[in-house]
Amino acid sequence: MSIEVNIDSITLDILTRRLKYLVSPMEILEWLNNFEKEQVSIAVDFLKRFTVYTSNDIEDIFHKELNEVLKGIPKGQKMVVHPIGKFGKSGSVMSYLLKKTNTFKNNPDKILLIPSSEELENLPDEYETLVLIDDFVGSGKTILDYWDSNLDGAEDSFDNIVFIGVAGMSFGLNKIKHLFNDVRIPSSNIYKKAFSSDASFFGYRSQSEHRQIAYDYGTQLTRPNTLKSGKINYPNALGFSNSQALVGFFYGCPNNSLPIFWQEKNSDDFKWKSLLPRFNHHKISKARDFRKSISFELSLLQEFGTSRLQKEFVTYEIKRGQRTFDSVSHIDFSLYAILKLKREGHSDFNICQKLGILQSDYEFYLKSGKKKGIFNKKYEISLKGLELYNDAKKCIKNSFKYHYEHIASHKVKDINYIPKTFNGKS
Repeated sequence: MSIEVNIDSITLDILTRRLKYLVSPMEILEWLNNFEKEQVSIAVDFLKRFTVYTSNDIEDIFHKELNEVLKGIPKGQKMVVHPIGKFGKSGSVMSYLLKKTNTFKNNPDKILLIPSSEELENLPDEYETLVLIDDFVGSGKTILDYWDSNLDGAEDSFDNIVFIGVAGMSFGLNKIKHLFNDVRIPSSNIYKKAFSSDASFFGYRSQSEHRQIAYDYGTQLTRPNTLKSGKINYPNALGFSNSQALVGFFYGCPNNSLPIFWQEKNSDDFKWKSLLPRFNHHKISKARDFRKSISFELSLLQEFGTSRLQKEFVTYEIKRGQRTFDSVSHIDFSLYAILKLKREGHSDFNICQKLGILQSDYEFYLKSGKKKGIFNKKYEISLKGLELYNDAKKCIKNSFKYHYEHIASHKVKDINYIPKTFNGKS
């Protein structure tokens, strides 16, 4: 697939930083390439208004909000925390990140985390406060449905029921606030619909062109709905239940966000690459592409890298007859990928996700990197690791420059040569 996107390197760098390095510059270019050339500037506008939350962002919010709730609990009472949603999906991620906060770690006798709603029924009397956590409140439907099916009667069992979220839509929060004594989401993380008349995501000028482009592509990325009249409409073309959200998380997008960010399609008549995929099969595809890019970079280091780079990342020997060849082992591959992702600011959870490895595997690779001096005692990038990263970056940049120089520099030039003398005559 060829990429023809007219965007300067400074803007691309700003967008990469805006997306907190969760998306690579190449992935941004691939996403922009979905649009027609005359629409790219508007697509860039979408990216400039798109907000993503990393694992560190979520941990920080949970730490602060949980601590505030804890302060308000009378002495002798305890709280129980329960993630909304099925275990194995976003609820598992929220539980994992909550357990990493200092508030949770420092109060083991006051906070109990329960993954299953069934366990809420037989708690000791001192658990008077119930805290429900979730990543995003869109239309509010998920929380309302979960309350009806899993938490019926909770208001009779607890004196205080609090909701803590990372971000949400204002119209969805209005639908659920009657369920709770307190809803705690940072005010800066509460959003209006992207194209509502009282929003200013794209300035106070007319947003009709932005909306039309998002809607037109959204109709091709979502399923139509047939009305009783026989007419067809697309209720989710701008996000589930017309939520019009511009929000994503390091592990994917909620379906409330514009489908142009999270949906993919690969049919004969229409193709679309997502920015932050929502579905597992799309995530697996992106992870596969990432691994291919790492393999390609390591092949460049193997061919053109310094002896130092080859010593650290090309350590596997293959014997064929009388000859011995150097190659890249799975440890070399993972160490290089982890070094690259850590340097780009990815969280441990996100690195495991991108590489498709377990936490135990990740810890094994970190220990291997520590032995090599790439990581320090805290498993952060050491000075040696930073030098290796910079050397690799320089090597890859020079290799690309060598391979992709303008082809004209390699062509034999056509020269009209007329000799000054021929057969002794001038």
